[in-house]
This record gives sequence, structure tokens and C-alpha cells, in this order.
Amino acid sequence: MTSVQSVAFRDPIQQRILALSGMAQAARLVHEVANTGQLDEAKSIVCWQSLFVTDPAHISDIYGGNECLQNLRLGLETLLAITQQDQTAPVAELTRYIIGILHLQTKLSKSPGQLSAVAQQLERSAQQIELYGIEHANVTASLAEIYTSNLSQYRFRIQVTGNPIYLQQAANANRVRSLLLAGIRSAILWRQVGGRRWQFLFGKQKLEQQLKTLLNLSHQ
Repeated sequence: MTSVQSVAFRDPIQQRILALSGMAQAARLVHEVANTGQLDEAKSIVCWQSLFVTDPAHISDIYGGNECLQNLRLGLETLLAITQQDQTAPVAELTRYIIGILHLQTKLSKSPGQLSAVAQQLERSAQQIELYGIEHANVTASLAEIYTSNLSQYRFRIQVTGNPIYLQQAANANRVRSLLLAGIRSAILWRQVGGRRWQFLFGKQKLEQQLKTLLNLSHQ
């Protein structure tokens, strides 16, 4: 994978916000696919690429190094909309997706064998990327299969709502599952940097100012 310059976010709160923004961006893109059948490829690639950065020097490397704030702008904006209860955004639905992602991450992390299986399957997907590119339908189908074979076995499942016309299309179903898998990768990262579910549920006001600061930086 191409190396990137690193930005070291040493503030634990900022580290958690980056990881949470990765989840939020995946959730927002799932919503867009489910309701419009459209997908912002560039923003989705940021999510998918995070699955293949396994030994980063800094948390920012997972989302593009020096470009991480720009790459995660949609996620930052989504989190800010949630903290402000923005009536123009599907806050309840996006919150439900993020909580669902956190729940599945908890279950997956309790199963070392399952985590190992996911890692092995991602190695095969990485080989496909070399052939086709990360945005290719074969790759999203491969990532979707990883999600299905390892996470759909749990009793709890994330119920994605939207337009059935779009959701019934195999390509869109693969996009949704591949993005949810990327969201779970960000959830694992969030836990690793000290994130806890209660911080998301009850600490939204504390997040707001930090989000505004990072969003301002993303426009520089």
C-alpha cells in the first residue's frame, strides 16, 4: 500500500473522534446507498482502505495520513449533526447504525477465532485489489462476503432501512455490507484508543467543540 505522511493526533479525545468519524462516515454512506442507490466513491474508498491498514504509525494513517481530516469530513459532519440533533439529517437512523456497529464489534472482539478468520479473508481481498482496484465490484462483493460469513451469524443484526428497489439490488447490498465491515474496523480502533459506548451516548456535548475544531482544520 502506498505510504502516506503522518499526522500525529496525540490527544486521546481527538483520536477517539477520528475513529468515531470513521464509523459515522460508513453509517452515512450506508444510508445514502439504501435510500438513493448512489454512492460517493471517494468517501467510500476511505472507509474500505481502512480495512487494510493494519500496522499504522499513527491513527491518522488509517484514514490517509495528512489528508485524514479531509477524508473524514463527511464523518465529522455526520457526528456534528448527531450531537446537535440536526433536524435536516436522519439522526435517529444514523445513531442506530453506529450503535449497531459498536454492538457487532463487541461480539466480534470476543471471538479471537472469528477475528483471525476476518484477517485471513481480508488478505485474499487485498490480492483482488491488486488486480482490480479497491472500488471494483468484485472487491466490494468480497468484503460483503466477509461481513456475511462472520457477522451475520449473530442473533443481533443491523437492520438497514431504505428504498427496497435499491436494497434488493445485489451491488447495493454488497456496498452496504462492505461499508458496515469498514465501520466495524473503525469501532475496533475506537475501542483501542479508549472509546466506550457511554461516551457516544452521553458525551455528545463534550464532542461538539472538538468536532467543530477538527472540521475547521479539515477546510484548511
